[in-house]
Amino acid sequence: MKESDEEAGFGLKRARAFREVIRSGSTRRAARSLGVTQSAVSQQLKLFEELIGEKLFVRDRRGLIPTTRAIEIYNKIDRYFETLARIENEITGSFGSATRSLTIAAPHLLCLSFVPKLIHALDATEPGMEFYVRAQGYDQVAQSILTEEADIGISRLPLDDRFFEWHTIALSKSVCLLPSAHPLANKERITLNDLDGERFIILEREFASHQTGLNALLYEGRNPVIKVRTDAVGFVVGYVSEGLGISIANEFIARQCAPFDLQIVPFHPPATYEYVLFWRRGAAKNFEKEAFVQAAKRIALEAAQAAQGI
Repeated sequence: MKESDEEAGFGLKRARAFREVIRSGSTRRAARSLGVTQSAVSQQLKLFEELIGEKLFVRDRRGLIPTTRAIEIYNKIDRYFETLARIENEITGSFGSATRSLTIAAPHLLCLSFVPKLIHALDATEPGMEFYVRAQGYDQVAQSILTEEADIGISRLPLDDRFFEWHTIALSKSVCLLPSAHPLANKERITLNDLDGERFIILEREFASHQTGLNALLYEGRNPVIKVRTDAVGFVVGYVSEGLGISIANEFIARQCAPFDLQIVPFHPPATYEYVLFWRRGAAKNFEKEAFVQAAKRIALEAAQAAQGI
């Protein structure tokens, strides 16, 4: 049977009550947050459990304890409500005098340090601007710019100049990222011969910037030992810091790992990577591209100088 608009509204109301109970930990606090009575929240929660067809909370002296199933449902619903909030903000911004906003898409690791520094620099001249950050893989970053889900992206070349415009913010060569106590940590550079018998932490092929080094090992008939594979750019640092293996990365990415006690050693033969700030060609949304580019270049240079002890 087709659900009426009124019933759909009730479904949303029940889901909102359930979400708020999970977030706040009790029907009393949820009621305060939603601006309704506690009995109204309890009733909506009961109806939501009937809709799902099972009890979603264990009730004891500590209050409402969500079941595993409840957490699974919450994770989905929470994403739905976040999407609804963004849609509402975009609609309001399209037809009203909303606050200026900018969405930045960047590899995961850059969102820990580089992007916050970039936003801090821009906030000095644009204090009224709001920022939304999307942490993604390289292909996802490009897709977000192409579909205009993000206004500006940080990535590495190549990019398709039919769809994108960009400015270079850093040139970066291959390096090995390894614990400071590793026997290779004090070498001036690390070669293929040095890597015999070493274990590697790698990104999956579609996310990696370091396949050149691994391909060179394979070309010479060596079989690198892959200890950990991951799909998040830069997150290899956690596994390297635990002594599980070496990562072949590039300088720009490796410099973002400064909080970890790791050594960055040039890798030979090196590959060169060009990191860029980019946007969709002919993008309608106006933002200060030159200010972004100059701020990004300065932050990248400061990180390089800090790594060299300048």
